[in-house]
Amino acid sequence: MDNLFDEDPSVAPSGALTYDAARSFLGDPTVLVWLAELDGGLVGFLHCCIQRRRNAGPWAELLLMEMGTHVDWRRRGVGRSLLAVMEEWMREHRIREVWVPANVYATAFYEKCGFAKDEGEILVKALS
Repeated sequence: MDNLFDEDPSVAPSGALTYDAARSFLGDPTVLVWLAELDGGLVGFLHCCIQRRRNAGPWAELLLMEMGTHVDWRRRGVGRSLLAVMEEWMREHRIREVWVPANVYATAFYEKCGFAKDEGEILVKALS
C-alpha cells in the first residue's frame, strides 16, 4: 500500500515491516513519525530523524526523511498540515532548522511551504 503515497502509484510497494522491525524503528528516540488519518484511514504521513549537532547553537536539527499523501487526498492540505504539526513540535523542542533531501518533483511543494534551496547537493552511496 505504501506505493499509494509515492509520486508514482504504479511503483511496486516496498513491503510491510515485520512487527519486530516496526517496533525497533518506532522505538528509536531519534525517529519521529506523524500520521494524518480520516475516518480510520491513513491519508498522509511524515517521517523525520533528529540529528544532533556538534557545533555551538541549537542542540539539534531535523532531517525530513519522507512525507507522503495518499493519491486520493493530494492537493487538499494534508502535506501542509503535517508540516505545521512538525513545525509546532520543533518550536516546543527548540529545534530551529529542518532539512529535506527532496525529490525533484517535490521541491516546488517544499518551496511553497517556506523551504529554501541550500548550497550543495545531497549525494548518496549504497553499499552492496
